[in-house]
Amino acid sequence: MQRFSVFILAASLVLASPITAQESPVVDAPQSEAEHALRVLQREGAPTVSAYCCKHCHKGKACGNSCISRSYTCHKGPGCACDG
Repeated sequence: MQRFSVFILAASLVLASPITAQESPVVDAPQSEAEHALRVLQREGAPTVSAYCCKHCHKGKACGNSCISRSYTCHKGPGCACDG
């Protein structure tokens, strides 16, 4: 009878112990496109110039997200347009 009590006590301790993070299965939570893109960038590194530029300015120069004449002064912050 005492051996059975020890077995029951040991079984209840094992079953009552919480699962740690290392033992729990990994479940991917739904993520937004921005979170997915960030994870891809972290995993694969920075994008190439052609993948990053929304416009390639050949005649003019890049200014924000668009191209302007080379004789103009750009008053916009950095954007996705690239010279070249």
